[in-house]
Amino acid sequence: MKIHGVVAFKCENVATLDPITFETPESFISLPKWNAKKTGSISFDFRTTEPNGLILFSHGKPRHQKDAKHPQMVKVDFFAIEMLDGHLYLLLDMGSGTIKTKALQKKVNDGEWYHVDFQRDGRSGTISVNTMRTPYTAPGESEILDLDDDLYLGGLPENKAGLVFPTEVWTALLNYGYVGCIRDLFIDGQSKDIRQMAEIQSTSGVKPSCSRETAKPCLSNPCRNSGACRDGWNRYVCDCSGTGYLGRSCEREATVLSYDGSMFMKIQLPVVMHTEAEDVSLRFRSQRAYGILMATTSRESADTLRLELDAGRVKLTVNLGNVPPRLLP
Repeated sequence: MKIHGVVAFKCENVATLDPITFETPESFISLPKWNAKKTGSISFDFRTTEPNGLILFSHGKPRHQKDAKHPQMVKVDFFAIEMLDGHLYLLLDMGSGTIKTKALQKKVNDGEWYHVDFQRDGRSGTISVNTMRTPYTAPGESEILDLDDDLYLGGLPENKAGLVFPTEVWTALLNYGYVGCIRDLFIDGQSKDIRQMAEIQSTSGVKPSCSRETAKPCLSNPCRNSGACRDGWNRYVCDCSGTGYLGRSCEREATVLSYDGSMFMKIQLPVVMHTEAEDVSLRFRSQRAYGILMATTSRESADTLRLELDAGRVKLTVNLGNVPPRLLP
């Protein structure tokens, strides 16, 4: 056996790796910028029963896309790990195309602990969940991951000025913060005391330790006005979309607007939006068989979304530029 270099026979001080719980979708921890230009690794354990949530996210400096169709579209290098419909996904873009990899075929929101290990060397690497390893290779020629912002754990700040959300990261676009437990976070082999970070940042909605309540929150019928209740991680989640009410427990009556057929309301968005996912719901009632309920327009693009009444039936038309319009009756 030959030894090369300097070998130090000593133990490093390892940060306390106590678990923490993100109690609400709005809670998060901000970690320092991750310098992982050529290589990098991240590992952690997580545990939740929630189906959706942004676990890790960071992006680089914005640059304008050289695309005649979308001249104002801003692109960034980015790294994300998210949960969608109970599945864990890795998302990575180093400037020459996005890769979205499902880390495991089975769902991981069963309340058990799972160990995640992300390894990267240039364009290639692996993401492992427990003992199942999934390789990936990013498209294009770039091998440099330029991250210029903080690394966010568990979600994103309420004030998102300066942040750029890639269209591929659905949990960021839909404001799906992570609710559940995280422990044993290592970045490039260095342990991170996330419990202490949460205390220093005075983060609301983050508590030390991890415990799962045995009683199901929905048993107490917390959702009012016929709201649908779903058991989350130590919390209940009310779906108020079919009730005409708003609020955490569907307790607040929603605003009602009336139109006479010649009226409309225009909502001007502050910036041009490029998205792959939207979550829109509305309730209406009418005695007329025809009429536009909602439509989108843009000066920058021919893409449109149109929701209307057609012969008494609801019809949704989605036009994505060069793609033929999709009719969803």
